[in-house]
Amino acid sequence: MLTKFWDNLTTEDISKLSRNVILIAPFSSIEQHGSHLPLNTDRVILDKILQKLCENNKKNNDFIILPNLSIGSASEHLDFEGTLSIDSINYINFCINYFDSILSKKFKKLLLINSHGGQTNHIEVIAKEIKKKYKSINIIKANYFKFEGYEKIISKNELEYGYHGGEFETSLMLYLAKDYVKINKIKKNKLSPDYQSKNIIGFEKIIKKQWITEEISKNGIIGNPLSANAKKGEKLTNITLKTLKKIIEELKSL
Repeated sequence: MLTKFWDNLTTEDISKLSRNVILIAPFSSIEQHGSHLPLNTDRVILDKILQKLCENNKKNNDFIILPNLSIGSASEHLDFEGTLSIDSINYINFCINYFDSILSKKFKKLLLINSHGGQTNHIEVIAKEIKKKYKSINIIKANYFKFEGYEKIISKNELEYGYHGGEFETSLMLYLAKDYVKINKIKKNKLSPDYQSKNIIGFEKIIKKQWITEEISKNGIIGNPLSANAKKGEKLTNITLKTLKKIIEELKSL
């Protein structure tokens, strides 16, 4: 197979695929990432990582990558220009209908890989509803930004309290798509207020207050991108690729 991307295949190619092939479904978003990162940051990071996954596994026919669902649910960022968002109910219904068109063809394995923190709960619901309808399908849900091992590269505080446009995402973009980064706009920024709060209610604590980005950050950035660099981005990418490969190997055996 010359490509591992679903939309580069012909209808005849699809008909010949094993129904046990792992379908990788990427979810991302078009939303503000401050003044130094583009609106398509979530999509670019995930697309570039999946491209590298394909390049590193050219002889592996265990997986196919579906089109990136890049217009997502990002209402928390709508106060900032450029953000595109679908309301949660319509987004969930769209995704369920979308997967109907694929899973009705008897495919058995699905990996939902997400790059936008604002729709992790949506994907939980989507997976639950798909599983109810297609009981024999193995569905795996993964948020790449939650993979283990990043703490070796990025501080624990930055990972936990710098979750939007901070050192983590900026490092990945400097490695994967440097030309998209406005380096002269990278400035010191604050972590989430949760960092120094002793309250049990927080923005991203176990007990959560529903929030919009403007309540946490007036410039849209949550985290400090000042220490970001391409070398860190490369290491983060390698950890992500290693984890994805492990997920594929385990899902293959289910």
